[in-house]
Amino acid sequence: MALGVTCFSLLVAAYFLFRPRINIIVHPTVKDHLFHTVATVGANFGEREVIQGKLPIKVLEKQEELNVSLATTGRKRVGHVAAKGNAVFINSGVTPIIVPKGTVVSTKAGIKFITSKPVVVPKKTTRYELGVPMGEVYGQAEVEVEAVEKGTIGNVEKQMITKIEGHLANTLHVVNTQRFTSGEDRSVAVVQEEDLRRAEVEAKRQVALRAESEVKGMVEEGYLLLPELTETQTGQIRAEQPLGTESSTLAVKLTYKIRTSLLSKTHLYKWLEHNLAQTLPTGFRPITNEIACREVKAEGNLETAKVSVLAMAKIRGEIDHEKIRQAVAGKSLQQAKETLATFPEVGVVEFTGDPTIEQIPKQNYQVRLIVPSEK
Repeated sequence: MALGVTCFSLLVAAYFLFRPRINIIVHPTVKDHLFHTVATVGANFGEREVIQGKLPIKVLEKQEELNVSLATTGRKRVGHVAAKGNAVFINSGVTPIIVPKGTVVSTKAGIKFITSKPVVVPKKTTRYELGVPMGEVYGQAEVEVEAVEKGTIGNVEKQMITKIEGHLANTLHVVNTQRFTSGEDRSVAVVQEEDLRRAEVEAKRQVALRAESEVKGMVEEGYLLLPELTETQTGQIRAEQPLGTESSTLAVKLTYKIRTSLLSKTHLYKWLEHNLAQTLPTGFRPITNEIACREVKAEGNLETAKVSVLAMAKIRGEIDHEKIRQAVAGKSLQQAKETLATFPEVGVVEFTGDPTIEQIPKQNYQVRLIVPSEK
């Protein structure tokens, strides 16, 4: 009985002697780790070269046609109403002559008119006074003529129409005895050089806008678009209304080709994981395998380019138990906190246990180090 009591007493004494007197609860630092890396991308690289920073890209092409219509700005005056008037045919011959409808007469400058109906020009006659011949009177016939070309060009002065086209010129003369004034012009819209230039500029502007939206639709699942490497090639602009055409609108067509590149996310994250391991601060490790791309910029062309990536990963400090124990052994609680605050991997520190203790015991068995994140 006495032996049992003694053993029990020894066990109780050992418990109180060797039990931890203080708990140090260490919460590791958790933070965002930003890192930057640069890789080379190209269509000729393979998957085995990813770790070397050579990432393969997929090049896609798409060809489309764009239609653009805009208002023309050119103006010109054109004939609207043909000039009309009377011309007199004069016959100096001895037989009447028929002038058919459509006979062409003109001015010396080449402004042409046509007769609107047939007319018979009588022969010349002899004028007598008191039975005595006093001279000849040429036969005359008046007929309406209309300018071949519409507009004010046909408003000719009197006695300007003097020529007859065809065989009638050998036997007849013609003249207009009055000025013509009924010809009218009007102002019409026409295609001018400036319209073609504006249409080309507008078409290329719309191609650029359309290309930006179309390349987004070309992105495949599991790939990342590199918009800086997008190339747009435009063909020859084709106008449906040539220069000088009378039209209030100008319609043009422009064919274009879009070439863009896609970067596999699998390859990119494989490269980022490799770089993350190289850039981790001492005493830290990733919490998960997740890496977020904050910024991806490419510079170059579709053959080869540099890709700059800014990425972020969640990391947590790795707690070295022995290092912590040695750092705080024999120090006051305040000194221990101040010391641990200098460790980048240590976040929040708490002390629990014997409320009377003022100093961290030097014996390891009297100190329990707890890291909740390691559970």
